[in-house]
Amino acid sequence: MGKKAQAGKPKKLTPKDVGKRLNALAKNLEEELEGADLFAPLPPTEDCAICFVPISPIKSGRMYKTCCGKEICWACYKENKESINKQNEEKSAGKKIAFTCPFCREPEPTSKEERMRRLQARCLKKDSTALALMGDLYRTGEHETHAKDDLKALDCWIRAVELGSPAACVHIANRYEKGEGVAVDKERAALFGRIGALRGSISARHNIGCSEYLSGSYETGIRHWKISAEAGDQTSLNTLRDIFNADCKIPGKEFISKEEMDSAYRSGHEAQMEAKSEEREWHLLKLKQLGIV
Repeated sequence: MGKKAQAGKPKKLTPKDVGKRLNALAKNLEEELEGADLFAPLPPTEDCAICFVPISPIKSGRMYKTCCGKEICWACYKENKESINKQNEEKSAGKKIAFTCPFCREPEPTSKEERMRRLQARCLKKDSTALALMGDLYRTGEHETHAKDDLKALDCWIRAVELGSPAACVHIANRYEKGEGVAVDKERAALFGRIGALRGSISARHNIGCSEYLSGSYETGIRHWKISAEAGDQTSLNTLRDIFNADCKIPGKEFISKEEMDSAYRSGHEAQMEAKSEEREWHLLKLKQLGIV
């Protein structure tokens, strides 16, 4: 009985085991990167599951629903909540309407513990977004149900990367860059960052541009910044503008034509506007008034 119970326990994570898995994962990612076009067009932008307006890959104005695994924009979440609040205010008597997910209509969790149980359930279903989020919880240790644990964070991110997560690639790249949970390894950081960029992470794309530019590969760095700027990343756009307007005081202007600068401005603005809606702007204004953003 004791042996059976012991066999049913999850294997304890060790630095050696996690290191082996990272080595194996890195080998697979090197094969994925081999022959890949690092400057290929970005994957399509994801839409909100409710309003179908694209969700910006730059800003965080999205919510992950642990009930159904869908991502919705902040505006749709608030619209749903305010609608239910209004209906409850109009009810003079009787049972109040419960807050539900605007997509699957599952009742919202009533405690942090329940929310975490749902997130864990999504992880067991091999949901890459849930695993990336769970890894971040273990990284920070800010939630009372998840103490800070670098090995568990890496375990979640490894599984998320294996399932195609760009966000988890960025998390692991940052660990290698800073030496948190793993030894500092700039080459590994670059590998995970490149895969994250290939999979659509705009922050990874901008960071690669920074690394290439600072190492003296000005043309390569600027090519990466052009991609992230055209996707709507204001930081990349500002960097290109500063180089272009510096009258050769900052290296790299020869790699940015006026036509390319105009294209970056135009495409970047279009990408930013594509992710806007009247409802989103209204709720963003309310958040600014409250000092939340």
